[in-house]
Amino acid sequence: NDVQWYFSENHALLFHTCTYLAGHILPDARFARSGRMGAEQSAVGRDRVRDWLTHFEEWEMAEFNSAPYFPIDLKGLTALHALAPDADIAARAGRAVLRLLEVLANSAHHGVITAAQGRSYEHTLRAGRTLELSAITRMIWGKGNLGARFHALPGLALCLRDHGLTLDPALAARASMTGDSEQEWAFSQGEGRFAALYHAKTANWALGSAAAYRWFDWGYQETLVHGRIGTNPDAQVWINHPGEVIHSGYGRPSYWGGSASVPRCQQYRGLAILWFDGQPEQPDFTHAWFPASVFDETQVAGDTALALSGAGAMLIRASGPLDMLGQGPTAGCELRLPGRAGWWVLRLGRADRLDDFARRFAALAPDPAATVRGLIALDDPDYGRVEFYPDGRVLAEGRWLAPKEWPVSGTRTDRG
Repeated sequence: NDVQWYFSENHALLFHTCTYLAGHILPDARFARSGRMGAEQSAVGRDRVRDWLTHFEEWEMAEFNSAPYFPIDLKGLTALHALAPDADIAARAGRAVLRLLEVLANSAHHGVITAAQGRSYEHTLRAGRTLELSAITRMIWGKGNLGARFHALPGLALCLRDHGLTLDPALAARASMTGDSEQEWAFSQGEGRFAALYHAKTANWALGSAAAYRWFDWGYQETLVHGRIGTNPDAQVWINHPGEVIHSGYGRPSYWGGSASVPRCQQYRGLAILWFDGQPEQPDFTHAWFPASVFDETQVAGDTALALSGAGAMLIRASGPLDMLGQGPTAGCELRLPGRAGWWVLRLGRADRLDDFARRFAALAPDPAATVRGLIALDDPDYGRVEFYPDGRVLAEGRWLAPKEWPVSGTRTDRG
């Protein structure tokens, strides 16, 4: 099957790059499929590459923050930066590489990306340490794992060594935070800024989400919330409504990758709430990835699950009793909440003892008057009253988060 799938932006970039560079290398050869001479072929690719870069510079990734798609973009962009015969294209591609690495640094947590993603897969979520992004953070900032496959790493290494690509040294402190500081990072991606993305992290935890994103629509492969505690790359959590009940299937959405029904998802710093309201033909449960054996300590009782990894702590609370699966492919890794409708609260923070963290957040839950489509309020021991509004805004600690106002360039705030 030699069909070229131009709809997907990262595939299109590679096709355009190949057209551009191959035609330049073989200017006097006739390309059999197109019938063009190489010089003409290169000119077609050149124009398409420039159009692609113009769109990227304005809107960036439609497959927002997607861990398996960063390397595909970087594969094309590093080739263009190193090999493009037109200086403007080489320079623009280099700037695009640096921008993607900035986004990666802001979303990484000790070598593993931790963020909402516009296209996710079970294998890229569960096996985060094997991703090429982890290899990239290892090569650049010394944190991560060398992974299992390479699309862009060699090209990126050559651009850094031989082609004048220079990284901002300040990104290292963002990619793997130390001390007591906390970073907030809010930006938008996709044409028309359709995906507003929020991320908060410290040395001990990281949490990212998509804000005010397509609430209650039928989903595709979006992971709406993703968290991590401690320094173990596998000590992670995400919550979704499965699109199919087949483990490791090929559905889009699948069992873990994406949601059959997109939940209402809002976050403030280390606190996030998801409220599902699915359709009758969809699976009748929502669930959380909770790999108990990976954490240093866990507790699961009633509507609450807790975990400790290093000095990072996690509380999960749901609108009903949670069931930890004891058999099957995800035994000891999956928490289920029965029904297509219901809420989950996720709270990450720092703790030396899990019991202390449990006591501190024992009462954390939505105000009983909250409804799935109305104002949701919680009283957080650290943040005080946190109000999640139905237009996507969040009010807490005397300030507003307004996702519809977040620029593509992003805003970053350091605390402490």
